[in-house]
Amino acid sequence: MEYFMVPLLVITSILAIIGTMYNKRTGNSAGFYIGGVFTLGVVAVTLLSLYDLFIGIQ
Repeated sequence: MEYFMVPLLVITSILAIIGTMYNKRTGNSAGFYIGGVFTLGVVAVTLLSLYDLFIGIQ
């Protein structure tokens, strides 16, 4: 199951980063801050899952 979830998390992280950068570029400050917090959470979970996939959490 982890081999299925990690690519989805990576795609979600990339899309979240693109959306946050779009909000910053268009001047949507509320969307930038809310999206930025969401992006930080998603990227943190993605990095943790990549660490678990390649190195392993014991």
